[in-house]
Amino acid sequence: MTTNIGLIKGADRVTKNFGGWPSFHDAEVIRIMLDRSGSDGPSLEMQIHAFEMTREVDPSGYYVNKNHSLISMRHTRICLQELKWFNHQNVLSCINIFPINPEENEGRGIGVELLSLYGMEAKFQCAECEVTDVRPFEPSA
Repeated sequence: MTTNIGLIKGADRVTKNFGGWPSFHDAEVIRIMLDRSGSDGPSLEMQIHAFEMTREVDPSGYYVNKNHSLISMRHTRICLQELKWFNHQNVLSCINIFPINPEENEGRGIGVELLSLYGMEAKFQCAECEVTDVRPFEPSA
């Protein structure tokens, strides 16, 4: 499964930054917030540290990463199906964003899966998915 970026408001903020939609492989969920209030609640907001892996190798034998960015996303009218293993490091395998039938899901037409390499994994439905910010990020050592 892959991400249908046509479902994401503000996806161009990410594609302009990376030259396309990233795979989010090895990206890390830094923050996640659930909120049941407001007219578009319940909502889920998250911040993800994403980057581009190059083919260049540093003296220690590790691939050099560039374009470190903090991507903020907001999902409204969510139905959280699963959220588990959130810990000190939440490394993703990928993010899948795909259409679902709103008639079968109380008006929610978007499915979201955050698949884990280590740490947090999540699955939920939402009515709207939006990239609210993309900014440079300095990862901690």
